[in-house]
Amino acid sequence: MTLLNDDNYFAAMRNMWSDFRNNLASAKSFKLMHQNDLYREGLANGARTVSAYDMIAIDMPWLGEFASKGLVLPIGEVIRESGINPMDFHPSIWSTTTWQRIEYGVPIYCTIEVLACRSDLFDSEGLALPRTFDDVISAGRAFHNPAAERYGIAWNAAHRPLASSFMFFLGCCGQSVLSIRRTPTGYSTENLDAQHMRPQIDSEAGLLALDYMHRMLEIAQPDALDAHWDDSCAVFLRGQSAMGYVWTMRAAQFEAEVRSAVKRRVAYVPQPSGPGGTNTSPIGGFLLCIPSNIDPKRLPLAAEALAWMASREAMKEHVKNGFPVAPRFSVSADPEAIGSSQLVRFVGSLANRNLLRNWQRPPVPFYT
Repeated sequence: MTLLNDDNYFAAMRNMWSDFRNNLASAKSFKLMHQNDLYREGLANGARTVSAYDMIAIDMPWLGEFASKGLVLPIGEVIRESGINPMDFHPSIWSTTTWQRIEYGVPIYCTIEVLACRSDLFDSEGLALPRTFDDVISAGRAFHNPAAERYGIAWNAAHRPLASSFMFFLGCCGQSVLSIRRTPTGYSTENLDAQHMRPQIDSEAGLLALDYMHRMLEIAQPDALDAHWDDSCAVFLRGQSAMGYVWTMRAAQFEAEVRSAVKRRVAYVPQPSGPGGTNTSPIGGFLLCIPSNIDPKRLPLAAEALAWMASREAMKEHVKNGFPVAPRFSVSADPEAIGSSQLVRFVGSLANRNLLRNWQRPPVPFYT
């Protein structure tokens, strides 16, 4: 049994795996749960004498909690024996698998939060795509026309996504939400201890991020404060906004959905920078982990399944089916994968320019 998040990607993975296993005259069970339930079930499973699952998917920022509580198995040896090559993953993406320099999982899919822009509208007005907070606000004001049900930006400002937005915008101003160690390219989430757990939001960067959020409300859809990720994505999909912050996994529907009003009219840019910051884009997604209380007899099967699900072939198949997930260099550089998805090309360019970051949401034990 494998415990996964309930979304289109994992549903497709379940179907692919079932086909694969049927070819071997075997079967595999999956349990898909919504994110909050997935988190609670992951914790509950750790309290069992023997795990009910061979593998579990965890949201990347949960890793510190699951690892520090001993709920997932260190899998460095499993990775080496399975043939999974960490060097085939962008360093920022592979770093999401480690807690205190120990590997606990494999990135099964990655999604990047970026700014989607209506290229047709920007072209018609002769405006450049936004690179800074001020650019976003200026463009949003130019396009904002509530009387015509067209808004400057589609934004998810309900309480849970709002917290993520604040951390991301703080990062765009050059600061982490916690006092973690600085590096030449931002911050490091390695070897975190008590001294790195101090919040640092009462700062100039924090005020700049909040100011940007207040200004965005002026150009956002009316229900922005109640909108979650899917809600704001739907506003953009209907053609009702000129811009929208969106995860690439959700952005795939802009081209794939029959009802999309923005097909072939979208350009993507890295998250615009704030004062003192740079254009960076945060990494999200899920890790596949093996529960620490797995029945030892099930470990070889779990290792086999992990190797296949994270394989180049499986990930390439997902890309061909419209999922812009390509955490492996060998997939994002594949001509067939590149040709099938604008988002794969864009995320590949972000990786090549070293604009992917995992420190905006540090995977500390108290993240949730």
